[in-house]
Amino acid sequence: MGVGLLLAVPPAAWAQASQVGGEAVPGTSDAFEKACADLINGRPPAGGAKAADSLRGACNDLMGARAQAQREAEERAQTPQPPQGAAAGGTGAGARVEPGQGTEAPAQGGSVLSAFEQAGHELVGGSRGAPFGFKRSGGPFRYTLVTNPIGWFNGTGINAEAFGSLLPKISWVGGARFSSTDATNGSVNTFGVEAGMDYFLLGRNNEGLRVGPRLEVAFGRESFQTATTFGWMGLSGEVGYNFLASNGITGVVAAGLGGRIAGHRRENFASFTGGEFGPYGKVGIGYSW
Repeated sequence: MGVGLLLAVPPAAWAQASQVGGEAVPGTSDAFEKACADLINGRPPAGGAKAADSLRGACNDLMGARAQAQREAEERAQTPQPPQGAAAGGTGAGARVEPGQGTEAPAQGGSVLSAFEQAGHELVGGSRGAPFGFKRSGGPFRYTLVTNPIGWFNGTGINAEAFGSLLPKISWVGGARFSSTDATNGSVNTFGVEAGMDYFLLGRNNEGLRVGPRLEVAFGRESFQTATTFGWMGLSGEVGYNFLASNGITGVVAAGLGGRIAGHRRENFASFTGGEFGPYGKVGIGYSW
C-alpha cells in the first residue's frame, strides 16, 4: 500500500491515532510509527485483514494530523503579527485610544514662603544643590536686583540696586533712589543715581564676598519759605557679601566708608554712599537670574 492511500483519509484527532479496532495499540508511539512503516512496506500486522484495516485507518489519521499541523504553522508564519501589547491593551494599528482621566488632585506649586525657606536652609549650611554663583539648572547668574527695605524709612527713600556680571570675578553696579520728606513748614524731594564696580574676593557671578567703589550723584529741591534746588555728589568704598540661593532668592549685607566730595552741604543727608562723611551700613533683599 502506498503513501497516497494513507493520505487519502481525512485527518482525525491524535488520540484516535493510537487506537486499533477500539483497542489501544500496545507499545510506544515509536512502535506505532514503526507498525505504520511496516504496513506501507507490505508487512501487515498479525491478526488478519481486520487488524490490517484498523491499523491502516489509524496510520492515515496520524499522517493527516501531522500534515494539518504543518499547514497551520506555515499559515501563522505568513500572517503579520500585531504589535506586542496590542491584543491586551487594544493600542495597535487601527485601535481607538480613549483619553485617560486623572483621579488625583494636581500637585500644588511651591509658594513664595517655601522659596525663602529653601534660601534660608542653604544660608545656614543645608544642601545647596549648585555651586556658588550658579543656578540650580547649572547656568551662571548674570543679574541681581535688590532693595534696601530699611532705606525706605531712614531717608534714602525708595531704592533699588542692580549687579551685572561682566566677568566671573567682576560685576558692575547701578542704582537709583527717590525720597520725599514732608514737614510742617515744607518738603524735600531727592533723586539720586549710583554707579560702581565690585571685585569678588570669594565667590563669583554676583555671589560672595565683594569690595569696590561707589559714586552717587543726587539732585534735590527744598520747599520751605523759599524753594531751593541743590546738587550733591558722594564717593565711598564698600565691602559686602551677596548670598544667592540656587532658586534665585538673594540677600545682601554691606558696610562702607565715604561721603560728600562735591555739591551743597546737607545735614542728615542719606544716600547710597552715606552722608557728609563717615561709615554706613545697609542690607538688601531681592532676586537673581
